[in-house]
Amino acid sequence: MRRRNTELRARVNGNLAFEFADAKLTSYAGLELFDRYLRRMGFSGLIRTAFAEARIGGDFGVIAMMRVLIGLLVVGGRRLEHLKYLATDPLLRRFARVRQWPTARTVSRWLKRFTMKSVEHLVALNAAVVAQMLPRLGLRTLTVDVDGVVVSTGLQVERARRGYNPHRRKVPSYYPITAHLAETTHVLRVRNRSGNIHDSKGSVGFLRELWGQLAAFSLPVSQIRFRMDGAFFQPEVLKWLAWREVGYAIKVPFFPWLDLQQFIRSSPTWRRVTAEVSGFVVPAVATPWGAPLTVAIYRRKVAHRTAKNFQLDLLIPTMGTTSTRPSPATWTTRSQTSGTSWPAAGRMRKPSPS
Repeated sequence: MRRRNTELRARVNGNLAFEFADAKLTSYAGLELFDRYLRRMGFSGLIRTAFAEARIGGDFGVIAMMRVLIGLLVVGGRRLEHLKYLATDPLLRRFARVRQWPTARTVSRWLKRFTMKSVEHLVALNAAVVAQMLPRLGLRTLTVDVDGVVVSTGLQVERARRGYNPHRRKVPSYYPITAHLAETTHVLRVRNRSGNIHDSKGSVGFLRELWGQLAAFSLPVSQIRFRMDGAFFQPEVLKWLAWREVGYAIKVPFFPWLDLQQFIRSSPTWRRVTAEVSGFVVPAVATPWGAPLTVAIYRRKVAHRTAKNFQLDLLIPTMGTTSTRPSPATWTTRSQTSGTSWPAAGRMRKPSPS
């Protein structure tokens, strides 16, 4: 349909008026919703309780500085230098409860006052936040993923060492061990370590501390289960899990002393798990420490033949263990043919019914 010229064209008879004023605009309006969430859970009170016996000092106070750092991370800041770009935002000052925005130097000096005792207060704060929120979610089970994470650092960072860093082998790093809930992604506990240690170093002590935190939730043992990768396939870890009688799944490397290949060479009956994955269960695999294990072995069908006929998406025999983590959506403890995303072989144990 054709329109008239008077409907298409418009005349401008004057200039727009400009007005210079302090409009107090912000690009982080969504931060107000997060602030309401923190106020509803009494986050400032939790900080005050956790740091009641701490003497960190500073002009701003621990609550303001904690909120400054949280606000910096939420809006996308990754370095303290980014604080200067946020100094004029009114909503961030409101979120942090400050009239004057701290500089990067002020925050850096405040962080330098932290000691190992101060870190324990942070751990207590994190445990208090998780303990307050989990009962409201009504979860039937708690799936705890325990794993090591590589954090690359600079050359002058204290206690950073060159070690296992698959992407930057010559860069110093930390190798913290973490535990988080697969259902909600809440971080339960973190222990920092140097980058030149084995993934399972100090894992039993870490699990003991983690168990004390889980005991505060007052859940039956049958509702708690653990998932770990091949680095935690150690006698001490297996004995601790068996003593607690919790459900767990651990990826099992193809260690020569286990000789899992003999069960594959014996032409087992592979049962279909998904369209591409099949597997079978070995009821008892002998171990050097005398406790037999129930092992489920999986294989995945690939559409091509590799150079050495390896199933690369499951395991490369010349590389030892892999670090692939299963997706929380594929986890279940109600069937021995579950856990389809575990590479190669996985130790599974069914918890007692509740």
